[in-house]
Amino acid sequence: MSRKPSVAVAEAEPVTKSQAAYHHGDLRAALIAAAREALETSRPEDITLKSLAVRLGVSQPAPYRHFANREALLAAVAADGFVRFREAMEAAQAAAEGHGRFLAAALAYLEFGRTNRGVYRLMFASQLVPTADDAPLHDASRASFELLVAGVAESAPPERVQAIAVWIWSTLHGLVMLEADGLLEGPGDRPVGAAEVVSQMIATFAALGADGR
Repeated sequence: MSRKPSVAVAEAEPVTKSQAAYHHGDLRAALIAAAREALETSRPEDITLKSLAVRLGVSQPAPYRHFANREALLAAVAADGFVRFREAMEAAQAAAEGHGRFLAAALAYLEFGRTNRGVYRLMFASQLVPTADDAPLHDASRASFELLVAGVAESAPPERVQAIAVWIWSTLHGLVMLEADGLLEGPGDRPVGAAEVVSQMIATFAALGADGR
């Protein structure tokens, strides 16, 4: 005779793909996927290993076989986010040609932030700033920035690459956050979209590279 599920499990929203992954022995990936999904509607501090265990229909101790605590799980989610982030920009570059490759990567940056707002905020959360103590998160975030640096290096003088890369990164990050908070249009009479701002920024960068200044 099958046991009736507890109220907590019965009321938890099922995550079919994650449950399937667990039953194939990949609970770690299922936990990351479930946390990533939960971040779109919940704050990081409201996510617990217990709630994810209920969500996935596994025993409460099970997540601790993979993550010591919530912070370890969130760091893994952030690292996974940076990997997906870089892959999205690389795919956009591969589908474009010439100077359009850099613009395509920048627009892919915006799209990732727009469609993964919870994970994006977590990736840049101050308490999860990548350090050498968390190698996967450190390496994944660094790889994303290096992709941007490589794009800048194609046109900018070597001594200016880092500064220009930080300029572009901070602009893109600001656009993502302003758009998420509904503040992108600003006080002007004509609405300005993020893509228009990015196109202008890349055009300015291209002009700087052409002038060699």
